[in-house]
Parts: sequence; C-alpha cells; structure tokens
Amino acid sequence: MPVPTRMHTQAVARVAAVVAVTSLVSAQGDVTDAQLEALSRGRVVRVGPAAGGRGPVIELPLEVYVARVLAGEGEPRAAEAAQQALAIAIRTYALANAGRHAREGFDLCDGTHCQVPRTATAASRRATLATAGQLLTYSGAPAELFYSASCGGYSESAGEVWPGLSYPYLVAAPDDVHADDAPWMLELTIAHVQRSLERVGFDGRLRDVRVDERSASGRAARLQLPGLFPDVIAGDQFRAALGTTVLRSTAFTIERRGSTLRFTGRGYGHGVGMCVIGAGRRAERGENAQAILARYYPGLVLTQLAGSAAAGSSAPRDPAYDGVRRAGLAERTIAGESDPPRAAGRASITVEVPSVSSVDAAEVERLTAAAHDALGRTLGVSVAPMTLRIHASLESFRQATGRPWWVSSVADGTSIDLVPAPLLAQREGVESAIRTAVAELLVAPALAERPRWVRVGAARYFARGSAPPAADARRDIRCPSDAELTLAISAPAQRDAEARAEACFARAYARTREWKSVR
Repeated sequence: MPVPTRMHTQAVARVAAVVAVTSLVSAQGDVTDAQLEALSRGRVVRVGPAAGGRGPVIELPLEVYVARVLAGEGEPRAAEAAQQALAIAIRTYALANAGRHAREGFDLCDGTHCQVPRTATAASRRATLATAGQLLTYSGAPAELFYSASCGGYSESAGEVWPGLSYPYLVAAPDDVHADDAPWMLELTIAHVQRSLERVGFDGRLRDVRVDERSASGRAARLQLPGLFPDVIAGDQFRAALGTTVLRSTAFTIERRGSTLRFTGRGYGHGVGMCVIGAGRRAERGENAQAILARYYPGLVLTQLAGSAAAGSSAPRDPAYDGVRRAGLAERTIAGESDPPRAAGRASITVEVPSVSSVDAAEVERLTAAAHDALGRTLGVSVAPMTLRIHASLESFRQATGRPWWVSSVADGTSIDLVPAPLLAQREGVESAIRTAVAELLVAPALAERPRWVRVGAARYFARGSAPPAADARRDIRCPSDAELTLAISAPAQRDAEARAEACFARAYARTREWKSVR
C-alpha cells in the first residue's frame, strides 16, 4: 500500500466523522422504498434503456435508485461496510453524471455504460438508508469516479482507460487482498479475434496479437495487430471488441499456440477506482466503510447533501448542494461546475453554451445557421431540428460522446457535441469546427451505408470549401478503415486518418462530381 499522504490522512479523518453506521439500522427491520423516497427529498434520476435497448424512461427517487443499483452492481453477501461504501460511490456517480444521456431525454442508462439497476434487496436498502445523502466530493463538486468488479491485485489509473481523464484519486495502486486469486484463462482462435475486430472496423488479415506496451499496473495498454489496418489498438478497445464478458480484463499475457491465442489474466473489469470484490474482503477482515473509501478514493471528501441525513449521521451540510434542484438531477447546478448553459436558437436550431465561456450563445447560433444554410445549398439537403452543445469540460464531452479528448466534435442524428471553446480555438477554430460538424450531419443520411471515411471526408471537404492541399498528388493514398477513425490511439493518428479520409473523398469526388455516389 502506498505511504499515506497528508491529504489521505485528512480524508480518513473526515470520512470517519461523516459515515455513521450503527447496528440500529439493521435492527430496524426491512427498509421500504417509501422510506428511501422520503430521504431523496424530491431528487429524481431519470433512467432510460442502454444503447440498442428499448423501454420507457423511468423516474426513480435518488435513494431508491441507489438501492437498486447496489443490488445490481454489488456482491449480494458482502458485509455491511462494503455495501455502504459502494452505495456512496453509486450515489456520487449518479450526481456527477446526471444528464449523461440528456440527448436521449434521460439522466443515466440501465446498462454498463452507466450503472445497472436490479430489484432492490433488504441488504441494499439498509446500506442505502445508512448512507442516505452522502457522496464523495473533489474540489467542491461530486467526484468523477468509477468502480469495477475486481482489480485483480492492482488498480488502474483513469487516464490509461480514458485518455485525457486524470485525477489524483484514480491512480494505479496495489491492492493487497487478492494474493490468493486464481488466474483466469481464455483461448480464442486468431480467426475469431479477426472477426471481432472486423466488426469494429478493422481491415486486413490478422497474423498475430502481441502486447506492445503495458501500463504502470501491468495491464495491456497497447497491442500490435500484424496484418490489420490499423495495426495497433488500445488494450481497453481490444477488450471491448472481443466483449467485456469474454475478455475479463486487460491484465493478461498472451501465448500463441498455432492458430490459437491463450490469454491468462487476473481481475474483472477496467480496474479503476473501487474494487467491489476487494472492498468485500476488506470488510470481512474488519475494515469499516470509511477505511474502504479512503483506500480506493484517497483525497476525496465525504459530504452530506443539503436537506438529507443518513441514519445516525452528524455529517456537516455543504451549502454547495442547495443548488441540486428537486425537479430532477439533470437540471442541477452544483458549485464547482458551470452555471446552467445559456441557450439560443431559432425555430429549427438550438444551441447550448456554458454561461462562463469565451463564445456567446447567440453568436454560436448565428454561425450554426449560416453553416447550415450555406452547406445546405451546396449539398442540396437539410436537417431539422438541430441541437448544438459546446461542453464546459472535456469530462462532460467524454461522458456525452464516449470519444477521447483529441476528437473536437461528434455529430449524430440531429445533435452536435463540441469540446470546450478554448480547445476549439487552439485547434481548427470555433467556426471551422461548427462547419465541419454541420456538414457531417447533412451528409450522414445519404452516406450511412458507406465506409466511414466517405462521411468524414465529405464533411471535411465541403466544410473547407476547397480541395485539401496536394490532394491530386496523393493518388496512392490508402483510405482509412473505420477503426482508424473511431479507435485511433493518439491525436496524431486521429488527425492523419481524418486527413486521408478527406483526400480519398476529394479524389473520388473529382471523378464523379456527385457526392452521394462516392463509395
């Protein structure tokens, strides 16, 4: 275990002062949803279906939601201290990520992209009651945190899994309760791995898979894929392509046996933040909730939401949370975050800009409308209604889109998400980014069944208004695979793939002069 810092020591002391879990809670008998709803003080989480799923949006009182997610994500027979620690992490995640699926009309989905709720149990309700209203904060706001089933003996840093996301409390560190864990083993044919990678956009014929780089925790950070385009992939992306329930974690070694690859590994999940199995073992050996939280989230401060109180808790109320609106978490204002975004728009265009921003909402609306009208005349198409949102932070952009920090914009359906304005100014500029994103919305329906480079290249080409530099001279250029555009492992790789997409489109368009026919 790392040497405790002053911040770590303060965190233990603060958590100890806040988390008051007594045997009286379990002696009260079964806790009801009505009790948890009363403790929610009108705070509601709107839960919708995960990607690809169907179902209604359900509004759940905050504490009812926590109890249900605890039943879905926790260990059913874990000791109370572990259940309580995870309940606090779940509540913190819900508050920090409220509105993550705002474009779809709800706060959080019911899949692993967010948190998985199940029917609440007596144990999950008790743990929720014992910690009602408690959350972990960082710099005065709900902490961006994560948890996984098992870190396998060594937690992972957030930045290794989500590039650009770096917090001092989500770092790689040993976890000494996994010494007796047996390694897992998985055998897959190279052909099977190739088919999995083809489904996410890789081209070519796979010859082997080799770990090229490891993170500080020993996980596979980057893999070589000889024979494919691209021939590298991030470890977490590789696991996602094969299936996160198939390849349990990225903490593995690979041994090739003829046409078969044998993966031997440890842990289950991304390994960032709290280890659910590890927390259970710590509780079994006598550690309380405060020690568990301080171990997995060093430096965070436990805070009591205004107007709520846990059973037996004497937690100080933080006035920063008076702004959590009772109408629903998605409409909250929390100190440390931006104020509610400024909105502007005409009948068919709505823009959202952080209240503290270098660009004005009305100006963004004007640029969006101008781009739509000019590009619409050139392309002969239109899209309405259209929503454009400039995010206040990279974390907000990543949460909404799932894309890394080096991507400037994501255009999907009728919605556009942009990274913060200062970053756009440092890159291509706000106006250029808006033109490119609007162009992609306009060309996407007609090019939906084409390779991704056609859509990306067309958007860049028409947004620029002229052929890319030296396009005619690059007749031997290789058009990027879908994976090169969506799974790039670095900013230079992303830029190179986008530039090649534009050059490929320009080359094809010069022959056909009909953008809808480019393939």
